[in-house]
Parts: sequence; C-alpha cells; structure tokens
Amino acid sequence: MEARSLQESPSQTDFPGKNIRRKRKPPIHYPVLFVVPAIVIYAVFFIFPTISGFYYSFTDWSAVSSTINFVGIAQFIEVIKNPDFPLAMKNTFIYAIVTTTGKIVFPLAIAVLLTKGIRSRNALRAVYFSPAILNIVAVGLIFQGLLNPHTGFVNQTLRSLNLDFLAFGWIGDPTLSIFAACLMEIWRASGITMAIFIAGIQNISSEYYEAADIDGASFWEKFTRVTLPLLMPAITINVLLSVIYGARMFEGVYFLTQGGPGNSSEVMMTMVYKYMGQGLYAYSTALNLILVVLILVVAMPLLSYLKKKEIEG
Repeated sequence: MEARSLQESPSQTDFPGKNIRRKRKPPIHYPVLFVVPAIVIYAVFFIFPTISGFYYSFTDWSAVSSTINFVGIAQFIEVIKNPDFPLAMKNTFIYAIVTTTGKIVFPLAIAVLLTKGIRSRNALRAVYFSPAILNIVAVGLIFQGLLNPHTGFVNQTLRSLNLDFLAFGWIGDPTLSIFAACLMEIWRASGITMAIFIAGIQNISSEYYEAADIDGASFWEKFTRVTLPLLMPAITINVLLSVIYGARMFEGVYFLTQGGPGNSSEVMMTMVYKYMGQGLYAYSTALNLILVVLILVVAMPLLSYLKKKEIEG
C-alpha cells in the first residue's frame, strides 16, 4: 500500500495547467524579412523610375509647360533628326569598343604574368588594382592635368625631350578627344577586369598544364589551348560588363572633355544630361530609351555568342 501511494504521489502533484496546449507562435520567415526591404528599395528607385521614364518618353513633358500631353513617337523622331545624334551614337560605339578591347587585352596579359611565381606578385596586384578605387571625378582631373595640350605633363615632357612632333592636342584635338577619354577609362578600370581574370586563372586545374608540359607545349600553346578556352566564363563577364558600362558612360567623358571641343567627344549620356539640363525632360528620356534599346540589341547576341564559346573547366 505504501509503495502504491508512493507511485501515485506524482500524479497528485501535477500542475493544474498541464493539459492546456500552448499556442504556437507563427514561424518567422527570416529570408522574407531580408528580401522584402531590398525589393521595396529596388521597386522605388529602379522599377518605378524605369516605367515612368518609358511613359514620359511618349509625352511632351518639359520645364516650360505646366501640362503633360501624350505625343506618341514624336520625341523619338526629333531625336533622330537631331544633327548631333549620329555623332553621339558613333562616339558611344567607339568608346564602348575601344575601352572593352583595352580592358580585356592588357589586364589579361597582366593577370597571366601575375599568376606566375613572381615574388612581388601580391604587391604588383595591389598597384595595378589601385586606380579602380579612385573616384572617377578625381581621375578626370588627373588626366586633364596630364593631357592638357599646352600645360599638360605629357606634352611638357615630350617637348623637353625634343619630341615636339609627338605632342598632340589630346583633349584639345577634336579627332583625339574621344580616344583620350578611352585611355583614361582603360587605365582606371583595368584593375577590376584583371582581378576577375586572376580569379579565373587560379581556378584552372594544374593538371591541364602538367599534361601540356608532358606533350611539350610552349608557353603560347598553353595560353591559347588551355588558359584562354578555360577562361571564357571570366572573359564573358568582363566583355559584357565593359560593353554595357562603356555604352552608358557619362562621368569619364564629362569630367575630362565635357563633350568637347565643340561636340567632338559627345556621347549618348552626355546628350541626355545636356538636354535634361535644358528642361527637355521627355526628349531626354526618349534619348535614354533609345540607348537602352541599342545596349540590348548589342548585348544579347554578344552574350549568346560568348556563352557558346565557353568550356567547362
């Protein structure tokens, strides 16, 4: 009896609210909490302005009018009729092609050299990458001081060496100003593409190079038949980003040449800025929309072509 009472004693001390089920708290979806603010910011600062710009490009919105009327494709016709438009489009393509070529060829060569057994390779990587961290306004001012046709460091140095025939007009020459802007961008941004190339080269298995050594391949053969094909994913990224960035470049051209002399280095984005500053808002958005379409027309086939060339390492 005593043992039985001892066995039953725990039941007598049960808590009164024992059988009451606790309400479960709804699960907290942490991924949603992190994603929603980013989506809201993206919608407010990108999606809404994009849709609004698309709409306003078909209107007569300007600073001198209090009403906004739908005018169809009238703004696009005015853009095409603008005598400055063909030159700006030509300069945009020149800038994109030249800067893309420069930001692929030179950084690729540097990346190949800096993945070899050079003792100071880490320091050299930092040196070559350092221009990429500079503000583009500061870079523009630096190159103005370097390439000024009269007082610039480059021409002053050439004249002191009796090489006056090489002292070109640079940013003061209508035929060279756009190429001077290209040179500045190549110098400034090559560090970024170099870093991507270095990462791609380091991901290539050493077994490929060992097999090439066994076959007696030269340095050039290893580069063209091993490194370059297996580096195609990195090349695709760099080419695509360089083309898009070059086509929509504004700061590099504006802070170096302001689109001059005259309008010789005018690009699409400097035209957008100029007409936006004049209060022709619909005209500027139409010009910007044309640029977006041109970028898509070039970038999509280019991406498809480069993807076909990629080889899985």
